[in-house]
Amino acid sequence: MRPPNDREFVERFAEVTGGRRPTGYVERWEQVVELCEEGYDDNLDEYWFDLGVRHGIERVLTDERLHGFPQLGWFREQVRELDERFRAVLSEQRMPARRELPWWEAYVPAWAGPVLAAELWSSYGVRVEVRES
Repeated sequence: MRPPNDREFVERFAEVTGGRRPTGYVERWEQVVELCEEGYDDNLDEYWFDLGVRHGIERVLTDERLHGFPQLGWFREQVRELDERFRAVLSEQRMPARRELPWWEAYVPAWAGPVLAAELWSSYGVRVEVRES
């Protein structure tokens, strides 16, 4: 399916997201998902920061100003596919201190690079498999 290029949709999308484009959000979420599939190789603060793109995506998906646009269907489909890939790498263990957060923050990847794995253990008592990239 082709990305949306309808000017009105893109302008409204930018209003909702503070100037971002639909394809930019999809590409950034895909980058984060790929990093996690490989074994996220950065620290915990960067991991939480990178998940910020998914919060922006949720704002788009729930913003009534965009609901009348058929182009939102393209965006939803792209996000659905990436969300499935992301869910596939998440641990089944819910984070103890993050129960009230959205699913993408309530769980962490089942495997990670050594830095993130060590910080998950020291900060939350959560063990994940260490994968060196």
